[in-house]
This record gives sequence, C-alpha cells and structure tokens, in this order.
Amino acid sequence: MKKILIAAVFPLLLAGCVQTQPVNTTPTPEKSAYNKKLEELERRVSEIEAKTIQNNARIKTLNERVARVEDRLVEDEKDIYELKKASEQTKKILNEITVSAKSAIQSANQTPQQPEESAPVEQPSSEIQTPEVINVSDEDIYKKAFNAMESGELDTARILFETLVKRYPDSPLADNSLYWIGEIFYSHGDYATALDYFKKVVDNYSKYYPSPKGNKVPAALLKEALCYKGLGDNTKAKQLLKQLISKYPSTNEAAIAKVKLMELGD
Repeated sequence: MKKILIAAVFPLLLAGCVQTQPVNTTPTPEKSAYNKKLEELERRVSEIEAKTIQNNARIKTLNERVARVEDRLVEDEKDIYELKKASEQTKKILNEITVSAKSAIQSANQTPQQPEESAPVEQPSSEIQTPEVINVSDEDIYKKAFNAMESGELDTARILFETLVKRYPDSPLADNSLYWIGEIFYSHGDYATALDYFKKVVDNYSKYYPSPKGNKVPAALLKEALCYKGLGDNTKAKQLLKQLISKYPSTNEAAIAKVKLMELGD
C-alpha cells in the first residue's frame, strides 16, 4: 500500500518542482553587446541624416547665390555693351563736328580773288573697314581682336576674330574667336545670331577637347543652352544643360548648368 502511495505522489512532487523553478530573464552578454552596437549605429545614422539635410540646405543656398551672381553678370555685360556703343557714337559725332569745323574755317579763310576748292568732308563710313592684318600671326590677330573688344570697338573685334578663323582655321585660337563673336552678339540680346556661333564651336571643336584647340567647347555649350532660354525654348535649353553636365561633369560650366536647371524647374 505504501509503495502505491509513493508511486502516486512522487510525480506530483516532481511536477511542482518544475513549475516553481524560476525563469532566468537576464540577457546574455552577447545579446546585450549586440543591442548596444545597434543603438550606436542608429545614433550615427541619425547624425548623418541630420548633417545631410544641413548640407543640402547649404548647397541650395549656394546654388541660388551663384545663379543670382551669373544673372547680374549677364546684365552687366549688356550694360557694358550699351555704354561701349554709346561711346563709339559719341566719338563718331565728335569726329564729324571736328571735320565740319575744319572745313568751315578753310572756307572762311579763302579769298574771293583766288577761290580754292574746299577740302572734302570725310563722312563716317557705315561699314567698318577690315583692319590691316597682312603677314600677321594668329596670336597677333587674336591679341588685336581681344584688345579691340575690351576697348569697346566691338565691330572691329568681330571682324578680326572672323579674319583669324578664315585665315587660320586650324589654330588653337579659332574656337576662342568664334566663341567671342558669339559673346558679342549675346551681350546685347541677339540670341539667334549668337547661337549660330556657339553651335559652330560645339560642332567643329568638340573632338579636340580638352586640348587648347577645343577648350571653349563647354563654355559654348552652356551659352548655346542660354541662347535657347533667351529665345523661350526652355525644353531645348534643359536638354543642352543636361548634355553639358553629362559630358563635362568636372567643369565650372557644369556647375553653372546645374543651377540653371534648378531655375528652369528641373
């Protein structure tokens, strides 16, 4: 009888011991270290995200500043061109007045007994005469043209640049000359004519970039896009700006193109 009772009670006692055994809830050292690393990574990611947001805001501000500066430069170019043209007109008027005054003085000094033919009055030519460039190197012509452009003699500069391109088509200064002719027209808003010259630079000299013979290609491509913008064709302007960024990503012109794309809403 005792054996039967013991056999019946022993399993119950054993089950009670199992149920009352406490559960170990203390995390293992490996799990605790993993959680700490995960928290540290999450903290670093949050810091990087915050810095990225700050940097993006700064980049946007800088891009906006660059855009404003370039717009001011374009306006300044137009103002400078107008001032130079006004200066040219003033010089022509002064020359006419001087010649007329000399002619009047000569006529007044003539005696009736011995009439003399008055000196012909030199009238300003409506066409700019091509400057003398016989036996002159491409570098000399370019220097003369650039000096003329800086002095406000834009018609003379344009003719000299064109002379260089015709006489020395393989010169490393030929692309520069075409580019500056385009700039002369662009500076006073003749976008259609300027566009033709910028296209010539891109079409004829892209294969030589980045050698001196094609160093003006990125600048010409940028101005080609801005000409389309000036003509109201923003779609074509965006296409060329993207092409510039893709083909010449490390140039200053590519950085400007990115700002211009933002302005155009792309």
